[in-house]
Amino acid sequence: MPTEQANPKVLFYIVSVIGLIFAIVMVILFFNAAPARSNIDVHLDPTDNPTCLKCHLKGDEKTPTMPHLNLGRCTLCHGLAKEKPD
Repeated sequence: MPTEQANPKVLFYIVSVIGLIFAIVMVILFFNAAPARSNIDVHLDPTDNPTCLKCHLKGDEKTPTMPHLNLGRCTLCHGLAKEKPD
């Protein structure tokens, strides 16, 4: 028969493991939610943050406006699209 001290410990461990798994899944989903960069000439070159912001801060008919705060490294979340350019 388990002691009274063992039950809260076991519950704490179970909740901690579930919380850790949930946190890992949320981070993975966050990084996979960003849309990929299209395969245009500007995106094929190694781009840095100011190059991206030059077009995506204001946006126009062809360029979408950045819908989030500047996080510093665009290519961390936004990978290059897999399809080839036309």
